[in-house]
Amino acid sequence: MNIIENNLKFKNKLKKTNKLSMIVIHHAAHSRAAVDDIHKWHLANGWSGFGYHFLITKDGQIYRGRPENTIGAHCKGHNQNSLGICLQGNFEVEKVSKIQLKALIELCQYLCNKYGISTIKGHRELRATSCPGQNFPLMEIKSRVFGKFDTYTVKAGDTLWSIATYYNMEVCKLMELNGLKGSLIYPGQILKIM
Repeated sequence: MNIIENNLKFKNKLKKTNKLSMIVIHHAAHSRAAVDDIHKWHLANGWSGFGYHFLITKDGQIYRGRPENTIGAHCKGHNQNSLGICLQGNFEVEKVSKIQLKALIELCQYLCNKYGISTIKGHRELRATSCPGQNFPLMEIKSRVFGKFDTYTVKAGDTLWSIATYYNMEVCKLMELNGLKGSLIYPGQILKIM
């Protein structure tokens, strides 16, 4: 795995982070956005600059954004303890390429081992957004990086469809993972998710 360094000029001095406990995955929501493009957008937002720690392009190249030991600007309320990884593309309408997926899994495994991280979240799991997109294979990423499952406790009003949609899973996969024969679930039930 090769990480391509950048000479990004940040508007303000970046603050250091103390404890990394999570990776947050994003999409650029743009088919060809490069590091410099996103850096300009984030500067125009009034931020110090490129808010993610990494960008993975469609050809599987991994570019460094912010240094790993600095606080990101990618997921409000979670920036101080997380690393942000952005993928080039708009996964509301596109699919992640195999080479891009491979690079993401390798980078996540490397960072999880380096920092003892055991949590990977899609941006939408932490904030009200569709990021990293409906076509993003979040459950596959988690499964391939950790080889384990997260859990979800069913709340009143939940349906298999609403849970599967939230976690970017297919209902049949959610049912299969939990050994469900029908669609009946109940509040307090713990379901395996990816």
